[in-house]
This record gives sequence, structure tokens and C-alpha cells, in this order.
Amino acid sequence: MLSFLFLIGTLLISVDADGYSCAGNTLVNPPEDINQPYYYPQGWNEGLEPATYAGSQTCNWQINVPQGMYATVIFYKNTDSESGINCVYPNGQQEYIEDKEHNPFIFTSPQFQVNLRVSDKQGELSFKVVWSKYPGTCKINMVLDDKSGLSGSPNECVTTYSSPNKVVLVGFSLKDDLDVSLRQSAVFVGDSTDGEYIGNLYYARYSQIVSPTNKLTIYTFGLDKEFNYTLYMGMDSYALGDVQQINGMNCPSNPNKACYITLNAYNNVSAIATIGRQPDFLKQFFQFPAGSTLKIYEEQISDSNLLATIDRSNYMNIFPMAVKTSLKIYHLDTGRISIPVAKNAVDAQYSTVYDGRFVNIHSNDYRRTAYTQDTFESFKTENNQKLYFKFTTKYFDVNGNTTLGITINKDGNVVYSDSFTGTHLPPANTIKILGDTMTVNYQTYGNYTRGFEVDLLTTRNG
Repeated sequence: MLSFLFLIGTLLISVDADGYSCAGNTLVNPPEDINQPYYYPQGWNEGLEPATYAGSQTCNWQINVPQGMYATVIFYKNTDSESGINCVYPNGQQEYIEDKEHNPFIFTSPQFQVNLRVSDKQGELSFKVVWSKYPGTCKINMVLDDKSGLSGSPNECVTTYSSPNKVVLVGFSLKDDLDVSLRQSAVFVGDSTDGEYIGNLYYARYSQIVSPTNKLTIYTFGLDKEFNYTLYMGMDSYALGDVQQINGMNCPSNPNKACYITLNAYNNVSAIATIGRQPDFLKQFFQFPAGSTLKIYEEQISDSNLLATIDRSNYMNIFPMAVKTSLKIYHLDTGRISIPVAKNAVDAQYSTVYDGRFVNIHSNDYRRTAYTQDTFESFKTENNQKLYFKFTTKYFDVNGNTTLGITINKDGNVVYSDSFTGTHLPPANTIKILGDTMTVNYQTYGNYTRGFEVDLLTTRNG
């Protein structure tokens, strides 16, 4: 029978100058009427200040959550940074309960625990538990291949990923809010919320979650009312290649706040993923770890999707850079690196070329069939300096009347211009022209293509 049970020890609450005593173990089941919250200590509610506990005691609450239900818990803690107060998720993961932090925790079946082990100092701790049944909700099935990922944003549905091998769930940071909001989520083995609990998006933000099977399910408990952008991505375990640690990142929405892609590969091969239709414009920077290699991929980790391989010998020539396609993956084999992300192309000085600058110019959805390949980019030297523009057309996909126009100017005069088509293909060799401005214009006129790719190197000497 569903009722409050207090087992394994005796619960004695004495609220006096010394604070309440909770010593022992307490087992709690939901009430028959789950609309009635459970408050601790008895007689307290959220309209009151947190109750004071006595020092020098150890307490444990084991709170059951029946199958088909979840518990929402808010802790009210006010201590001198007491470290002995934590909660334990059904999978055994522990989380420290912060002072004066009232963002809710979500716990799933079968049970969670609250631990209090304190010094001789008094403090304040109270909490509220509300049990709820999962709503009868919609279902989204995301079928992965063993190469690329599929992103997801919070929604009212239960989302299930299935893959050829194990499913990896990558968590993304919030743009502007504290990541603790991500606790309002749960990840399960299998294809429903009845599966074994294996984490949440708050945990996945710092370490990817790997399902022991080829199915994984996530539910986000109303986060869709707060956030409407990517917070997670499913991948097949094979698609990670040699990556051992992968995280997702969202830059702040406030353009006045700095954004960095920071990779820490001191202990293992690490990757950062970003997702968005706009390119990542990476600024030039002036420190690169010795012995490290940075690889940048578009859409998937594979040699065919490798945009750049960067080390200490060439990084000064490759940045600034534009990383395109929806999914961008930054891969570091060892060391640590922090890459500044610009607000836009102008902020990155992407269009400015200098002696030794290398630019890979390509369409937004290069390598995959899409209607969104039209591209216009312009590059100019600093202070009207004359440089050799050395370019090679690496790939040019044509459908119908698709064109690739390349023009080079010097002192306002056209010194080179050509428009390539299906019947007038670009040469395979490198073309070298002295000038100060270059434009690249790829137009599909509404046709779908796989895009184009042009390599550009600018040098002072021919």
C-alpha cells in the first residue's frame, strides 16, 4: 500500500535551539494521494525558512519512486558550505547539494537517496518531494547510422535513439543559463522511460553517456518551455572513432560575451561539437601546444570530412577560419587548446588575407546534396598590399546551369575572371594571379548540388 513509511531506524524530530535531529535511516514511499507533497522536516513547507538541523549527526533518506513515476525535489540548504550533504541518483551517481540553489532535481525509479553527514556546526536543510506520473506523450524515433550524429532540442515527446552499435548521448552547454537547469531530464537504457536510468543532461554535459545497448531514451520534463535550441546529440559509438571524451557547446547568445572552444586532451583524446546553420568563425590566436594536433571535421569524424589538420607548424597560416555545415567537430589528440570564436566573419577578420594565409573556401553544405549551397565570399589584402592569389578548385558539382565564378582585382581593375560551368570545367592545376582582391561566387539557381571547394594560398612571392 502506498503510504509514508518510516523504517530502518526511528525518526525523531526535535525543533529547538539545538536544531532537529534526524539520525538514522529513513525509508519514504509516496503517499496514496500523490498530489500531496512530502516535506522534511514534518511541519515545514516552502513558505518558511529552512529548518535548522543539529550538528554532529549522520542521516540517510531512501525515497522510493515506483515504476511509471518520477520525483521532483527542491532542496532548501543554508550552511557554511557544508560538504556532507548530497543526493544519490538511481544509478549511484552522487551530487553535492549547493547552498541557496533551488533549481529542481528529477529522480526516477526505483529510488534516490539524500545524505546528511555534518560537523558539529548547525545548518539549515529542508526539502520537498513531489511524485508524478509520466504523461501519456508522443514518441520520436531517431535512427542513427555508424558515421554521423543526430541532434535534439527539448520537446514534449519521449525521444529514442537507436543505432547499429551502442548509442552515445552528447550533452550541450546552455547558452546563457546555469547548467543546473539540465537536471530536469533523464536518460534511460532501451526504448522507453521504463528502462534503467543512466544519467541526465547535466551529467552528459561533462561526460557523454553510453548506453550498454543499441537503444537509448531521453525525456526532458518541460525544458522545451525554457530552451529551443540543441541540448543533446545521439551518435553511434563507432562514429566517435578514437575520441574518448566528447562534449557539446553553445556559445552565449549575448554578442558581448566571449566564446571559446576549449579542448582538454591531457588525459585522453577529446572532442568538442557545435551545431548550427551559421558557420563557426574562428579567430586567429597566438599559442599552440607543442606536440598537439587539432583536427576539424564537418558533419562526421572521417578522412573524407576532414576540413583541416593543424599543429604548431601551420596554425599561424590557417586562422582565421570558417567551419561550416550543421555539425562541426573539433578533435585534439593531446594537450590543451582554447580557440576564440568570433561573432561573425567581420569580427574574425575572415576576409582579410596576408602573406602565407591559407583559406579553404567551400559551400555551407559541402559534401552532401542540398539546395543551400549558394556562396559568395570576398577576400582582400591589408592596406591594398599586392599578393599572389594561388587557388586550386578541388571540387565543383554541377546540376543544370550551376556556375562557379572567380574574379581577381588589382587596384580596382579586373586582372582575372572566369565563370566555370558544366561545359567549361575549372582546371585541375593551381592558378596564380597577382592582385589585392578576390571573389568566389557559386550559384546553383535553385538546383540541388553537393557544393564546391576551392583552396586559396596568398603569398608575397610568386
